Amino acid sequence: MKPENWIAIYAAIVGTAALILNFRAWFEKRVRLNLYLIADAVLIGDNQEEDEKGLMAVTVINRGGQTTTLTHLVVLRFDNRWKRWRVRPSKSYFIPNPRVGGTGTIPFELEPGKKWMGAARSRPDVVTDVRDGSYYIGVYATHRDRPYLIHIPKPRSKLPSGTKTLPQ
Repeated sequence: MKPENWIAIYAAIVGTAALILNFRAWFEKRVRLNLYLIADAVLIGDNQEEDEKGLMAVTVINRGGQTTTLTHLVVLRFDNRWKRWRVRPSKSYFIPNPRVGGTGTIPFELEPGKKWMGAARSRPDVVTDVRDGSYYIGVYATHRDRPYLIHIPKPRSKLPSGTKTLPQ
């Protein structure tokens, strides 16, 4: 091969690598929200009267490089995956005050690397079957029209095999 061909191959490799690095930097610079859910959260206060059970605690972490504002906390029910993909819930619930124990103000400006925590209280009089496997909890943010959602799992019906319970 001629030296010109080797130079062209080298330039193609360097150009492709630069394009990949620029794409990666663009991807990491945008807003990336991760949601975590504690489906059976309990808020423990100073005394037993202040304890609150039946909470669904949501943690949102901004792992991207831009600031966004969280605007809504919602619970949505989807009957099938097609409706879930299209974000066409059969039932939707808005949590206007996700504040529990001093956290969860909405709207909230979420900076890169920061975290927000909010909670939804269980309301069997409003939503009787929130733990049936078809509900999702999530947040809306200002940079996107679609919500960030996490699945609310069904409760575990039994302990794993080999597990012993503590004596009472």
